Amino acid sequence: MRNLSLRKIVTAGIFSALATITFMLENLFPPIILPGARLGLSNVFILLSVLTLGAKFGFAVLIVKTVIGSLFAGNISAVMYSLPAGVISLTLEVLLLYFTKKTSILAISVLGSVTNITIQNATFCLITNAIEYICYLPYLSLIGVISGLAVGFIVYLSLKFLPLNLLKEKVVEE
Repeated sequence: MRNLSLRKIVTAGIFSALATITFMLENLFPPIILPGARLGLSNVFILLSVLTLGAKFGFAVLIVKTVIGSLFAGNISAVMYSLPAGVISLTLEVLLLYFTKKTSILAISVLGSVTNITIQNATFCLITNAIEYICYLPYLSLIGVISGLAVGFIVYLSLKFLPLNLLKEKVVEE
């Protein structure tokens, strides 16, 4: 951890807090159309942390948001659905970011959202042994596309208009 700057750690902490608060606020509202369907606005801060701080900070924000948000929301069982889905979908997003140069933030966000909802649905079906819930997948995927577009658009606007140069390291010359 000696190469980590205090600025990056503090920024990751702020992103974690914002993601956790957004996650908890979203849990206060009823699901969109189908059980378990949420807009996923907390993922804005995860994707922003990956783009501004790097992949390891993005994964840290994801884990903090999922574990602490689930504890505070009183839904600890959400960890077994959200954490594997979040890690796998964020891994795919990071791979796209680092290995393809022309993929838009919107496309990356949509892929992450649809992957997340697919894995959560599959995990639920496996844990509950209720395979019939897989029939919700097309509808959940459509909600995932809409959610991914919303998150991607917010991240795009954030990168375009926020003063992200404040996150960059300042070199002190002696």
